[in-house]
Amino acid sequence: MTAQDLATSGTETNGKISLEALAKMTGFPIEMIKEEIFKGQNDQEVSLDDLRTAMLSYIDSTMLLVGDDK
Repeated sequence: MTAQDLATSGTETNGKISLEALAKMTGFPIEMIKEEIFKGQNDQEVSLDDLRTAMLSYIDSTMLLVGDDK
């Protein structure tokens, strides 16, 4: 699903996307997204900027863990 699809599908409002829509688009369980990406935050919607920041943080922490295994 593209950003244009999001904008026209009603899943993105005021620059935010619902975690449910994010789970559907990515195929990841919503609980995993809440617990791993957003560290248990109770928000049901996130801004795209917050999503980018959370994903970069998650990737960085995951890469650091993988690097520690070597």
